[in-house]
Amino acid sequence: MKKYICLIALMATLGACKKESISTNGKNPYQETVLPAIYINKDGISPGKGRPGDEVVIMGKGFEKNKDKLSILFNGVKAAVVSLTDTTVRVKIPAQAATGNVAAQVDQQYFFGPFFRVLGAFEMDTLYPSQVGADDGINDIIPVEDGKYLIVGNFTNYGNSSKEGKLSRVARINHDGTVDNSFGPDKKNGTNTTVRTAVALPTAGKYLVAGSFNNYEGVGYVNSIALLNNNGSLAAEKIFLPSGKDLSVSALKGGISGSVGNMHLQNDGKILLTGSFRFFVQPNFQLTSSLGLDSVHLDSVQINGLVRLMPDGGLDSTYNYNLAQHMGNEGANGDIVRSILLPDGKLLIAGTFTKYNGQAVNRIARLNTDGSLDPSFTPGVGADQVIYNMERQADGKILLVGGFNNFGGMPVPHIARINDNGVIDPTFNVGKGSNGYIFNIGFMPGGEIILSGAFTKFGDLQRNNMIVLTANGAIHPAYNSNGGITLNSALGRGSINKIVQQAGEKSMLVVGSFTRFDYRVANRIARVTYP
Repeated sequence: MKKYICLIALMATLGACKKESISTNGKNPYQETVLPAIYINKDGISPGKGRPGDEVVIMGKGFEKNKDKLSILFNGVKAAVVSLTDTTVRVKIPAQAATGNVAAQVDQQYFFGPFFRVLGAFEMDTLYPSQVGADDGINDIIPVEDGKYLIVGNFTNYGNSSKEGKLSRVARINHDGTVDNSFGPDKKNGTNTTVRTAVALPTAGKYLVAGSFNNYEGVGYVNSIALLNNNGSLAAEKIFLPSGKDLSVSALKGGISGSVGNMHLQNDGKILLTGSFRFFVQPNFQLTSSLGLDSVHLDSVQINGLVRLMPDGGLDSTYNYNLAQHMGNEGANGDIVRSILLPDGKLLIAGTFTKYNGQAVNRIARLNTDGSLDPSFTPGVGADQVIYNMERQADGKILLVGGFNNFGGMPVPHIARINDNGVIDPTFNVGKGSNGYIFNIGFMPGGEIILSGAFTKFGDLQRNNMIVLTANGAIHPAYNSNGGITLNSALGRGSINKIVQQAGEKSMLVVGSFTRFDYRVANRIARVTYP
């Protein structure tokens, strides 16, 4: 019986194979050949650049037979068709078009065409030496004397500097963007790791830089903050060790064990630091080891992400400090990502924390001049997720961006504006907002808002990690024709880190971690002009 069953199964298998034998002509019998509805020629657009409202011609084939279903898109924005033939279609560049690839749509099929540059009012200055720029991210830029700028970041060279030691994370550049080679020594220049922020001293002609480094120009025990002379050298002093040997040390008495994210210089010369750190440290060089050799010890005081230093770098124990326990108060229970020193001397802080000195404050708080919590600042339930950045407008209102979806109990798409008392401002409306996180904010003299981050859409427009808004949150009608920024990493954090206006000019300098601006090479710095 077993034999018959096997024989029947074998015959059935052979029959099936014969019935569904594979054709030898190479065609798939289950798939029909789908021909494209249209075709766009390579470089098939004339002219290759233009302004909104100008007419251009796109060349290819198949336009006539698909005219009722055809849409021509400039970076996702539909253009009005003026006329067409089977091989050409004349369109008018739409008002919200931006630099990028032109595409055609027929039903659900998309056909990507040539690159097209949309000219507009908000343009990168191609004469500025952005192609050289920095070899890694620029975290901060501040205007200094003689129209020059101090830049700090992760870079180890700027402008192909001829200095033997290059420019390790600190440099001064001229007004035209070239490197100022008079700044810094030829050897042992700068720090061993990241510098995040800088301020200029108003009278001494010196600079403060801060970050996460532990030496400057090879001088040790320079803990996350350094005072620089006007020529870029470390402000240092000579001390004598117990053995009688002399040693050059930082002119500042102390520093931070950890990473400084924000630094603020008060009118009285005191220095406020916020960031991801727990201890104030001060080196003691007057020690000897059990063998009688010179020894150094870092005396430390716990201060929890917030500290105020005296002008000489010593610890100010009058700021959020517990004298009885010889340590800082509890402070924030998470990172202070961003802080702003307000005109009245109070400090606005934001980040990941949900408490300050044991009191509930969801990711934003205002501190009195002694570091205590200011109860008159009332943001309600605050933000439901991290606040990455904030900036103060001229009218005192504060713009917030981050990973949050709600603020003060109201839904907001990663961006909100609050009044100076912390209450959300309902007059600010960005609609759908961005489809990704926003990390940075900049303002223009007319109140326009520049946002950057890691997003591909803002509202219904396709935008490349950058958007310019009007003061009330609407997409600016004239300042968004450029192609945005190309990030140096998939994360995109800090894509644009700082924007500084050039005094007396209708232009600004933009720095960050980007490598292209408006699809042009721009190594972490670009100059942008506007009407």
